[in-house]
Amino acid sequence: MNCKYNLLLLFLCGFAALSVSTETCGKDLLVGTSCIIKLTTTNNEKPPEIRWVHDRNGYILRWKGGTIRDKSEGVSMEEDGSLRFSSVSLNDTGKYTFTASNDEGTEIVKGEVEIKVYEKAPKPTVKFRCTDDGNATLSCDIGKREDLTLSWYKEDIVIQNYKNPQVFLSSTQVQENKPYSCEAHNPVSKHISESITVSCKEKKKAVGDEVYFRLDKPLPDSVTSITWKHINNGVTIKAIEWEDGETDIPNPRFKGITTLDTETGQITITKLTVEHTGLYTIDINSKEQKQRFTLTVMEPVPKPVIKIEQTDNTDVVYLICEYSEAIIWKNSAGETLNGSAHHPKGESITVTKTGNPEIFYTCTLQNTVSEETSDPVYERDLFKGEMVI
Repeated sequence: MNCKYNLLLLFLCGFAALSVSTETCGKDLLVGTSCIIKLTTTNNEKPPEIRWVHDRNGYILRWKGGTIRDKSEGVSMEEDGSLRFSSVSLNDTGKYTFTASNDEGTEIVKGEVEIKVYEKAPKPTVKFRCTDDGNATLSCDIGKREDLTLSWYKEDIVIQNYKNPQVFLSSTQVQENKPYSCEAHNPVSKHISESITVSCKEKKKAVGDEVYFRLDKPLPDSVTSITWKHINNGVTIKAIEWEDGETDIPNPRFKGITTLDTETGQITITKLTVEHTGLYTIDINSKEQKQRFTLTVMEPVPKPVIKIEQTDNTDVVYLICEYSEAIIWKNSAGETLNGSAHHPKGESITVTKTGNPEIFYTCTLQNTVSEETSDPVYERDLFKGEMVI
């Protein structure tokens, strides 16, 4: 039955026509886009010979005498000689030159079109690190993507808009307790992070770092004694004590690494260990002050090594990053894998062969004071039928 005489079939025919339509390729394209580079001739007639050349890959399609002589994977030719991409990839970026010739081999039409293909922008992750003086640095993690521009937001208002992965906050800005987020974008896509509110009341340090605590107000004029105390698991010890001009460090945990500025009351501790974790208080003239300081000291994470486990399927492997810290799996596009940024110890991810040898994978170990990323493992090394560690 003819479509025009049946309403249902009319709808189906219209849907079928829409499903195969393809837009003309713009200059900037998202990976996976289907589009057409138009070939235009003087009389809109199909010439006897058409050649399409890519500046990076050479001939990708040649048609002559009604027959396609050469054709690269993923492309086809329309009835009018235009070039169709079924699904563009990063490798398709570049300039495309088309030439059309008549029966005598004389060139009658020539043109050039340039396209650039981008990966989808990943969802960024915002992290922050406080300094001892209450300032903070925000970092926007987008992996190793160089095609992205970053926009920083404070309460949904843009405060910075260029390729800077960090924003510095003064102690005054930190104390405002405002939400910050960053957006990664390229000409074809964008993605914004979760908002984060910076708090620097608790200091977190790695083993071997240095920390200092200072008072909000100047010391009173008549100071005869200053005592800093360390409290952990209900046990209180003296970290450093100054009285009548004499300084004493009674506990071995703080000897040789702790100093006191008697003009300001500031305590400085170097070469931190996990045992320095806890609450710090200060007594002035034998009276405990209201101001308190919390310190957490953690071991820095080690640099991880990706282990590769082969499967019965030559196009599939498992990647394992065996550590107890938070594990973040990413590919070369900066995208987190398996639907989550953090994976428990020993969990593997499944990698399927894509055919692109330049794609690589990394795993990152992360805690609140440090992070380390493995060396990249490239697809070209994953599917050789051998173990790579």
